[in-house]
Amino acid sequence: MNSPEKILCAACGRADYEDVVVRYETKAADDVRIVVSDAKVLRCPNCGDELLPPETQARIDSAVAQETERLSQKELEDLQEKSGLDQTEISEVLGLGSKTFHRWLKGTQYPSRSMGYYLRVLAEFPEAFEWLKAKGWRKRNRIVQAQLNFAVQFRDLDWLTREMPSCTDVAAPFSFSHENSRFNPASLFQKIKVK
Repeated sequence: MNSPEKILCAACGRADYEDVVVRYETKAADDVRIVVSDAKVLRCPNCGDELLPPETQARIDSAVAQETERLSQKELEDLQEKSGLDQTEISEVLGLGSKTFHRWLKGTQYPSRSMGYYLRVLAEFPEAFEWLKAKGWRKRNRIVQAQLNFAVQFRDLDWLTREMPSCTDVAAPFSFSHENSRFNPASLFQKIKVK
C-alpha cells in the first residue's frame, strides 16, 4: 500500500508521507456530518500531518453532494438547456452575478442548499421560470397598477381634503391619476402671502 512516489512531509520535513486507510469524518454546511469509510490519506508518521489524494477528495466531494442534496452538473445543464438562455442570461434571470452560473457548471462553486431547492422548483415548473424571466412581479406592483385609489393610498390627505376644505386650494381641485403619478402634498394648501 505504499505510494510509488515518496513525498516529504510539508509540515515537519522529517519524514515521507505514508498511505493510511481511515474513517474520514467532516462537517459540511448546516452542520451536516459527512463520513467516508475506508478513505485513503497520506499521513506523516513523524508529525501526523495528513494530505488527501485526489481520489479521496473526489469521494468526499461526492459524499458532500449526496448529503447536502447539491445539484449535479447534469441538473444545472438541463435547467440551462430548458431555459434556452446562455450562462450570463440565466444568471441575470436568477438574480445572480454574471459568472455565477458558469462557476456552478465548472464546479468551482456550488449553489447553496436553498438555491438548489429554488432551482429544482424552477426546473419542475417551467411556467415559474417563465414568470421569473418575464419579471412577472412587476405586473402586480400596487403602485404601477392601472388605477390608484387616493382615499386608500393617502388616507390622511384624503381626510384633509374632505374635512378641512379651507386648507385645500379651491381654485384647483385635487386630482390624482396614474398618468400624473408625481404628487406634492404642499399643493393641497393655499398659498398665503405674508406682509
